[in-house]
Amino acid sequence: MVHPLRDKAAVSGIGETAYTRGTTKSGLALQLEASLKALDDAGIDPRDVDGVIPYFPGGAIAEDFIANLGLKDLTLSAFIPMGGATCVAAIQMAAMAVTTGVCKHVLISVGRTGYSGSRVSTRLQQFPVFAQAAEFEAPIGMFAPAQLYAQGARRHMELYGTTARQFAEVAVVMRQHAILNGNVVMN
Repeated sequence: MVHPLRDKAAVSGIGETAYTRGTTKSGLALQLEASLKALDDAGIDPRDVDGVIPYFPGGAIAEDFIANLGLKDLTLSAFIPMGGATCVAAIQMAAMAVTTGVCKHVLISVGRTGYSGSRVSTRLQQFPVFAQAAEFEAPIGMFAPAQLYAQGARRHMELYGTTARQFAEVAVVMRQHAILNGNVVMN
């Protein structure tokens, strides 16, 4: 079966900021910088952007983009609080908005201070959606994403016979390919 969004929308530009430790820039500043680079890469004037999906815990809202990028006629603004799946879900939402005619150009921004900002555990506590889940996870010692993903990995191992060595191989290959990017922290 062909997915209904197939060939209906495209990623037209990508923008990156430097990946650094100890940045003095805010999450919003990083999102705006990357957004301008993506728009330039796509050849799209910021005034033509009619949808914005800022990174959920990144400290930015649609009004930040309206004020700083000069957006004129916004028809879509959304937050998608899905943890590690936030970016993929944002792409899907943007594709749906373009396919249905709600928007022509949707800007998806991601930017956070990572190591330069607060720790993951303190950031998670700031958001009610994560606080609700923590009510069940914290009593059994689950505080970090790795602990949560371990459950899924264990289930995959039980269902499909995947070994820890196979998971390790995936991690090593991902790291080998990541360092080929000249814009990485680990160079």
